[in-house]
Amino acid sequence: MKNQTPISLLSRKEKIASLINEMNKGLLERNEQVKLMLLAALAGEHVLLIGPPGTAKSELAKRLKSVFVEASYFERLLTRFSVPEELFGPLSIKALEEDRYNRLTSGYLPEASVAFIDEIFKANSAILNSLLTLLNEREFDNGNRRYPVPLISVVAASNELPEGEELSALYDRFMLRSFVAPVSNEGFHSLLMLSDSAFDPELEVRLRLEDLKEVQKLSEKVLLPPSVIELCKAFREHLQREDIYVSDRRWRKVIKLMKVSAFTAGMNEVSNYDAWILPHCLWNKPEELQGLKNVYENAVAINGEFSHKNLTSLISVWDHKLKFDQTQQRQKNNAKGQPLFINAKGNETIKSSGEVQKTDKEGKLLYWDKEENEESTRALQRYRSNIDNTPIMIEKDYLPAMEAVTYSEFHIQGQLQQVRDLKNSAQSHIEALNTQLESATSIFNDHIWLDKALLPQVTASLENARSHTQHQLSQLLKLEAGFAKLPIEDESKYMVSDVSEDEALEGELCE
Repeated sequence: MKNQTPISLLSRKEKIASLINEMNKGLLERNEQVKLMLLAALAGEHVLLIGPPGTAKSELAKRLKSVFVEASYFERLLTRFSVPEELFGPLSIKALEEDRYNRLTSGYLPEASVAFIDEIFKANSAILNSLLTLLNEREFDNGNRRYPVPLISVVAASNELPEGEELSALYDRFMLRSFVAPVSNEGFHSLLMLSDSAFDPELEVRLRLEDLKEVQKLSEKVLLPPSVIELCKAFREHLQREDIYVSDRRWRKVIKLMKVSAFTAGMNEVSNYDAWILPHCLWNKPEELQGLKNVYENAVAINGEFSHKNLTSLISVWDHKLKFDQTQQRQKNNAKGQPLFINAKGNETIKSSGEVQKTDKEGKLLYWDKEENEESTRALQRYRSNIDNTPIMIEKDYLPAMEAVTYSEFHIQGQLQQVRDLKNSAQSHIEALNTQLESATSIFNDHIWLDKALLPQVTASLENARSHTQHQLSQLLKLEAGFAKLPIEDESKYMVSDVSEDEALEGELCE
């Protein structure tokens, strides 16, 4: 006989994992919907299932009801002609006789723990206001009083998306949304072989209302690290680029869901992996889901203390700074501190100008042709004259003699320290990514909510982030080497010299 752990000794995490397995029995390709519904219920939120008829949407809701001890269930299909009595109960005749407007809610939505409302967006204005209050505040207006309701979660279904602004508030009440497609071609054979008795509604493991309250209360204490905040910003930037509107209220509830995900997985801090829920909370149209999943796969490598974008910008700044320092020049001085110039012969001199032979536009030397009484480029003696052509001399400013700028040890070390800080940050991020890569498989296997099918994409994202950071690190190493090679100034030249003026002049190059 196989040894089994007594139900009472199972941890919260083990109970939830067991419930996920039980709810999946007899279903094909519905693991995502099962997890979304159970997580929504644990967090006190609602789920919307979009898809064609006959895809097990109502069956999923019934199985959610089976998860909870003594939970009551309500199910209704709405049409354009549905009236409030169908959801909230008939009016009490006795109350009307006493001039009171009360409904008999027993067996209807206000008394339900779990409810399935099909074709939810067929709700008309007569139903809408009461439904919104019931979903959001968990309260129902009956007569002149407002009563709390025992509602855990509503699973709603629709074959189509809502049309009309009056339904946007109702749409926003469903934090988790999932498109339920028919079973794929790969699963079709298994579908035909399914047994109707695969799922037993009398589950051995169940959750109590107290369990829900405990999860929601304790999950509030789960920490939210900077990396998750940065990840949410990455999602918001994507939403803004794609012109997808998400309300502030929805963002607040997203954080709540991530905390519940982390807490029920046995963690005291939200990790980037818990953002698996974001794509299912942020789409307005099913075709937007894949783009959000891509954001998750890439953003899972985000570190709250490190930004590739910021580092790329800083590397560019320091690269320009290094090139500036390397190309800086200044005018040379002699031993007496007098500025030096390059004369016409290419020698250094303290004179700033001198006579040089004039040239034409092409750089040819010019002479004065005495016979023609004009400037000429011919220097040779003319055959008709015994007088040589005279060079034409002009006064010209000499170019300053330049030398590379040298830097103080303090300046160089200051630049190096800032580059090394960036280098250390990149190295730390690489180490963090290595740790993530080493632990990713075990985290996915151990985390009750994560879809293991995402592991290859997440691993590829981590590897790409590591490769990108390694490239940035190599750039920083080059910058470090460049700053280290900058010429250091000779501090001895600032010392008082005993060399005489004549000795200093003796070493000066003159014309």
